[in-house]
Parts: sequence; C-alpha cells; structure tokens
Amino acid sequence: MKRFLLTAALAVLTAAPALAAAQSRAAWWMENDYSFGSNGLRKDSFTLYRKPSSAFTTGLNLSFYKDTGAYGESVYSLRLPLMYSRGGYFVSFKPFLYPVSAYTRSGAYGGKLYFLTSVGEEQDETYTHLILSGAWAQQKAFLSGAGAAERKTFSQAAAEAQVEKSFYNQFFFLASAAGFSNPGGAVSNATLVKPVLDQADLAYLGTFRPLTALPEWALSAQIARNMQPDYDSHIYAGYSKISFRRAQKAGSFITGLKLNLNEKSTLDLAYNAFKAEGAAWKSYYRLLLQLFF
Repeated sequence: MKRFLLTAALAVLTAAPALAAAQSRAAWWMENDYSFGSNGLRKDSFTLYRKPSSAFTTGLNLSFYKDTGAYGESVYSLRLPLMYSRGGYFVSFKPFLYPVSAYTRSGAYGGKLYFLTSVGEEQDETYTHLILSGAWAQQKAFLSGAGAAERKTFSQAAAEAQVEKSFYNQFFFLASAAGFSNPGGAVSNATLVKPVLDQADLAYLGTFRPLTALPEWALSAQIARNMQPDYDSHIYAGYSKISFRRAQKAGSFITGLKLNLNEKSTLDLAYNAFKAEGAAWKSYYRLLLQLFF
C-alpha cells in the first residue's frame, strides 16, 4: 500500500507516505527492529526484502530474544514473508520456524495468512480497511503439572479481525480482536516450561516483549496522527488487553514517533509499558530503522 497504514505502523511498520515512492522504486530494502527493557530484555530482528515485481515482495527475517529470567540464552527464529499487492487488496503469508535448542529443548513452526481490503469508496484520502488473518503453529515444549515434567507436541491456531479508518490521511484509528484456540488435553492443565513461540507470530498483541504463555484473546485499539506538512513524521499510541489461559491478564500501552529521515530511510522510536495483574509495571523501548536501496 502506498499510504501510511496504522496496522503496519504498529505491527510490521511499512513505509510512510513520504517514502511510498522510494519503496515502490526500491528493488531491495531492510529493517532492523531492536527492543530492550525490563528484566534485561534484548530482542533484535533483521529483515531483508526484495521486490521481484510490482505486485510481489519476498523477504528473509532472522531474529532472537533473551532476558535475565527464563530465557538467559538467546532464542532464535526464522521467517520467510511473502506479500502480494494488487488494486484494492493486500495479501501476505509468513511461515516461521523456532529451531529446537539444547537450552530450551523447545521448538515451534507454523505460519500466518493476512488479508487486507478497502471497504466502500475512498474520498479525499478517507478510507476504511478490513483486515482478516489466521495463523497456525505446532509447538514442542515441556509441561510442568502434578507429575514429572514431560515434553509434548501440540497445535495452536488464532483468528483476528481488524478495522482501520483514515480521515483525510491525517488521523488513523484501528480496532482489533483476536481469539486463540485451546490446545486441550494435558496442555490445558499444565504450565509450559520455556516455550519459545512468541504468540505475536499468531496475532497482534501490542507489546514489544515476547509473550510465550498461551493466550485466550486479545483486544487492541490504536490512534495515529500524520504531522505533515509541518513535520515529516507520525505519532501513534495504542492499548491492548490480553487474557491468558494459565497466567494473569495483562495490559499493554504503546506510544511512539515515526520519522522520515530522508527519501530512503525512516526511524521509529517507541515506548511500551506492560503490566500483568498483580505485578509491577515493566518498561520496554524500541528502535526500528528502515533503509531503501
């Protein structure tokens, strides 16, 4: 899409309007997404995109996360995004893999299918987008219950719906809701030991920290403001509520500033406050750099 998308800005961060022409001409571009914060969190993601045609975009993503708590050693993952855009719709498919490591002895693989289309006629940069997505994953992790810990393989699925509204390409509003399947069996009555799958691979959760506990549902609302023509930037804020199956509900607030540095680069600076019920607030920070070639 050649306009700023709030969905993308808060989830996958595509190009803002001033970079639309650069992105459409670029055969290659890259993103470096780095987060850090409470509990010694370090999370880094590098993605290289290639545009073989005007409609198709392919990519390769490598990422890791670690902290000073349950994940003292790095957890690595790989993604292969594929995107197709034509007319009034956008489709993407992103398979992912978390290799089993000697440290966690856990692993996962799966994929997410994402579809965006315009609803109604667009006038004066005022539009409505409907976004639907579905995801599936297979996990292998240890279960800790009444007896001895044992390793199980189980499946997960998630479905998500989002509605985005733009007014004159100046104000953007987004509401989203996601539901997650119940793995059932022994998994439902046990605690996972060092599961590696970040549930944000299945649906938008509105937090910078990896969330590996099994969710039930997530609700989010966001708003963004285009500061052009005075400033070549966007500001945004959002709040998410997340319910887990074997953990306390959590709330997450995000605010950030996306800057167009020049015709071939953007920088996103953001802050995330996260709080599980009965626990203290946690703070996380994010820097995302995009470069077009």
